[in-house]
Amino acid sequence: MKFIENSNEGYHLYNRFSADFSDDTVRLNNRNYPLGAVSKMAANISKSEMDEILKLGGKALNCYQTISVLGYNRNVFLIHKDVILDMLSYMKKLEIFQCFDYEESKSLIDDLLSEESLDQYEDFLSTEKPLTEERVIELKKIKKRYAYAIELGLIYAYIGIDTANFATAVQNFTVMFMEKASRQKSELAKTAFELFNDELFMFFLEQSNPAVKSMWGFSVKSMNTVVPVIDEVNGEYKILRRVYFSRMMDFFVMDFFEALSHGHYLWQCGICGKYFLMTTAHRQLYCEEKNPQYDVPCKYVAKHPEITNGKKESQKKSDTPIRILWKKRDNTIRQRKSRHKYSDAEFEAAKEYIMDCYEQAQTDFDYAAEQYEKDMELTAIDEYVRRITDV
Repeated sequence: MKFIENSNEGYHLYNRFSADFSDDTVRLNNRNYPLGAVSKMAANISKSEMDEILKLGGKALNCYQTISVLGYNRNVFLIHKDVILDMLSYMKKLEIFQCFDYEESKSLIDDLLSEESLDQYEDFLSTEKPLTEERVIELKKIKKRYAYAIELGLIYAYIGIDTANFATAVQNFTVMFMEKASRQKSELAKTAFELFNDELFMFFLEQSNPAVKSMWGFSVKSMNTVVPVIDEVNGEYKILRRVYFSRMMDFFVMDFFEALSHGHYLWQCGICGKYFLMTTAHRQLYCEEKNPQYDVPCKYVAKHPEITNGKKESQKKSDTPIRILWKKRDNTIRQRKSRHKYSDAEFEAAKEYIMDCYEQAQTDFDYAAEQYEKDMELTAIDEYVRRITDV
């Protein structure tokens, strides 16, 4: 019996998927995301996108209900397959679903609803007794796949409903939290308690669910499986928690509350209205995304009232993530200097390097978004110092 899974042993069943949690990140499809990033993606889905995913999910639900009432019909099963693939194809366009393995999901659907599989289902449904032991074993496997094939419609209907309900919940949470004076973890927990114990809010959320009779609203009612995972990256070993989910809402909820427990939360930008993720208690008011209307980040718009002809609420320079990271690295290299781990020349080289990175990030918005954090890693700083001082 194995007590630990390797990182490449996670599986994606027909109705389950896994996510690996470690420190303040979650790994999906071999990529690490900050806790709360998925919540941000859900909150920023546009109304038109949400309407479309709900409409497609409704079609999947109708197929499921038709099959449940009428039983097996080859043409209906093929329509069932096309509807789910259409939904999956649309999901691929949305940022939140790009965290998952599209090709694997598609191959599972193709497998369950292939012509060969349909032949097997028909054979299974027409089989008469008595049966040999080998035939019983074979039919049990086909019966299980047949049940999964039917269940696919409900699974994909859940995805649309869960995403809509979850987005509504986190948006309401953010509105409440933004009215608070504190951004500390204790205030996050208190706000969550106030919202998700509000019976009226939960009632309206449940009523917004167009499939309320077949699935729940914002809740976690299924049993999740948690296993330890050992992973090795670049010679560094980590112990992760792999959690298997049978429903998308279960994952959304876990990521959201894990984020809150680490002090990660959403904030709504006062300029573009989009939600952005904060991982500290600093009072950042505006996002760092490039505003399509002004072609500069919203935090830049806030500092330059001539752009909008309206003065925005002041935000401390020290509260931006770019400044916070620079200050953190500046403190580190000063500590190294005081502990004689840096010579005077090495200290000056490191200080010059991080300042160059910081200044570039202030004006080059693509660099700030894609490369700044990598260049400010300690390994990158040390590599630069060695190159400059090793004359």
